Amino acid sequence: MAFDWKKTKRQISDHLRKSFLLTIRDEDTFEETASYRLSLKNIYVLLSTLVVAVGILLFLVIIFTPLKRFIPGYGDVRSQSEFVKLQKQLQSLEEEVTARNVYIESVQRMLSGNPETSSDVTKNIKISQEKADPIPRIKEDSLLRLEYEAAAKAKSNTKPAAQVQIIQNNSTSSLESTKALDFYTPLLGTLSETYKPEKSHFGIDLIAPKNSPVKATLDGAIIQADWTLENGYTIAIQHEQNFISIYKHNSALLKKTGSYVKAGEVISIIGNTGELSDGPHIHFELWQNGRPVNPLHFLRVN
Repeated sequence: MAFDWKKTKRQISDHLRKSFLLTIRDEDTFEETASYRLSLKNIYVLLSTLVVAVGILLFLVIIFTPLKRFIPGYGDVRSQSEFVKLQKQLQSLEEEVTARNVYIESVQRMLSGNPETSSDVTKNIKISQEKADPIPRIKEDSLLRLEYEAAAKAKSNTKPAAQVQIIQNNSTSSLESTKALDFYTPLLGTLSETYKPEKSHFGIDLIAPKNSPVKATLDGAIIQADWTLENGYTIAIQHEQNFISIYKHNSALLKKTGSYVKAGEVISIIGNTGELSDGPHIHFELWQNGRPVNPLHFLRVN
């Protein structure tokens, strides 16, 4: 026997249209207080409308209120991203505070006449002997190396202009020197500002083309390699005989604190960072026994 779909549909429709009378009476007197005429179809439409309205209201509440954080999956992803962001900010602040503390401590020791010696640096800092990551060769650096090697070969019987021998002179100098030192000019550029301690300018300024390499003036251990608001990217090296060389306003640092460098080794790139800089140059300072000395006494620059 075939199923009669039309007949069934008509029966359901008739059933939904069937009316009912809802009467409300007083419990004590049985007096009729209200009556309502209802049908199954009306009840179905009313319940469906209520369900849809509640669903829309709940959706809006979740979207525009913090309740969405409690939804599994959605709230966890947002919390994770915020946690990572806060962790990075905290790490950055910790590194900045550590760098400032190291810088302040180094300056305090230099001003008090008790700077760290090379033996102190190597004792307190674990110097990495691993091979450093390869640094892309700079065209200007290669040209300068070739020029220097050619000049050194041509003047093998004379001392290079970039180096000056320091000999102890008890009558005219307070510098303590137990042996001769060969200072390497950190930057083959033009002298733009000289040593003027009366104006709180404790070094010299050298200008050179953009991306020129800056080199260590002596062998030593790096005691500072960080960024400050006034001096930008700064690097400082502890040398023997209580010498400290400082290189300020770099655009990039190629060595880290604790690294050991040789004289003439590239340590940074010339730049214009820091509030006290007004153009691409390097501010070079030389200190001994906690006191600034004139770098031009030890270097020859143009």
